[in-house]
Amino acid sequence: MKDSRKKVLLLLPQPHPENINPGLPLALLTAASMIDRKLFDVRIYSATPKYNYVKRIMHDLDNALCLAVGCLTGCQIRYAIDVIKKVKEINPGLPIIWGGWHASILPEQTLESEYADIVVIGQGERTTAELVERLASGKSLRGLQGIFFKDENGAIVKNEPRPFEDLNNFPPMPFDLVDVEDFVTERDGLRCIGYVSSQGCPYNCAFCADPLVYKRRWSGVNAKRVVDDFQFLAEKHNIGLFVLADQNFFIDTRRVKEMCDEMIRRKLNVKWGRVNGRSRELSKMDEAIWRAVKESGCTDIFVGAESGLQEGLDLVNKMSSTEETVKVIQLARKYGIEVAPCFIVGLPFNAYDNAKTEKQRMEIVERELNAIFDLLDKCYPIKDYLEIPIRIYTPYPGNPLFERSKQLGFKPPQRLEEWADFDMFGRNIPWLSKKIHGVAIQLQDFVFPYASDKYMLRHSRRFKPVHWIFHKTALFRWKHKFFSFPVEHRMLVLFRRARGKLSGRIS
Repeated sequence: MKDSRKKVLLLLPQPHPENINPGLPLALLTAASMIDRKLFDVRIYSATPKYNYVKRIMHDLDNALCLAVGCLTGCQIRYAIDVIKKVKEINPGLPIIWGGWHASILPEQTLESEYADIVVIGQGERTTAELVERLASGKSLRGLQGIFFKDENGAIVKNEPRPFEDLNNFPPMPFDLVDVEDFVTERDGLRCIGYVSSQGCPYNCAFCADPLVYKRRWSGVNAKRVVDDFQFLAEKHNIGLFVLADQNFFIDTRRVKEMCDEMIRRKLNVKWGRVNGRSRELSKMDEAIWRAVKESGCTDIFVGAESGLQEGLDLVNKMSSTEETVKVIQLARKYGIEVAPCFIVGLPFNAYDNAKTEKQRMEIVERELNAIFDLLDKCYPIKDYLEIPIRIYTPYPGNPLFERSKQLGFKPPQRLEEWADFDMFGRNIPWLSKKIHGVAIQLQDFVFPYASDKYMLRHSRRFKPVHWIFHKTALFRWKHKFFSFPVEHRMLVLFRRARGKLSGRIS
């Protein structure tokens, strides 16, 4: 018997030209959780090397009710628009819904594009379900909380925001809507998959978009439900490692302890990690919680160190100190848990107001970099770290540093289509020279990964002599702060591109 239900199509596009796998589409799964599947045929498409998501969408357009896309700022927008163009050639009247951080922060600008009809702002679970029902019934969208939309005359209608809700009001994540196997990767010999257990963050970091999207609200799924999901995925898909995508996992330490205790009680024997926390909270966390975190299988914690300068931490409103970052790394080492301190290079310091020459601007960034090196040398004198993520500062729409960046000459895109060319990993700020940008990329891509004493243990199965040379040269460059003539880094980039083309990951 033919299925008469209208199809609700949800898309997570490819995030970057060199990354075809954004992982399990967690945001789409949560957005779909409240849609009545007795009435609607919900279909989720996500970038993955396992299948061509564009072909699948084209195949499923018959009897479709709408297409909803979730995007971050940057390349993902381009891939979304490419799909929407193809969809409109076949079904020009199909409503196109945008959600995710970019559309939530710039809803009006998003709707000014011909490729958007409706924007879901912020938390999308209840809004998406109600929106789908109204589209199916033909009812007006006026009054539906949590959306902006274009009316029949093309005018933008701004509905009231929807109040932030406790995540436990919503159903569990509907994993059956995707083939989980399409998103399983491998790390340290374990089958690995992404997971998210909370939304939002109560803090107000000046570079972050989260306060704009969730209005500094936070909610976490209760500990039992998190462990239920872990157990289900571990038993059904043999998952040995969960990578947590929470913005701030350690907000509710009681929930953390309950989750860890439940995992220990059930003897799950899985690992979990890549979990985000703040230096101040972690440095004060009770040792009983640290022990439970370790015993339950936590492997590593990402800490937003952000800067080696207290001036930098104050600028981004981090509400922490460099000393607390050092203390967290020492505490974690005591319990055998790795810490990955994340740094930002190129922050818009007040000193740039008076930096009139290229030399003066470079001196500011060099001071910033030297402070990072000093902090890292204090924490890791023998380079026994797992990972040191370093990011180049990129102004994100709507937060305080975005406005500050415009004062220093940053010119933001003015249309949705222009944001598609805004590479979040590129050089987007005028005060960061091409030379310093190259150094930051070299640190991120070569020096910090290869200088680690763990690198030879984890990544040298093939081409061991080459890896050994890279390891030694990375250590030399770090020690002497010598980053000119980055021959090894260029060799590495060429090798990765060749490997990506051979494997089909890069076109």
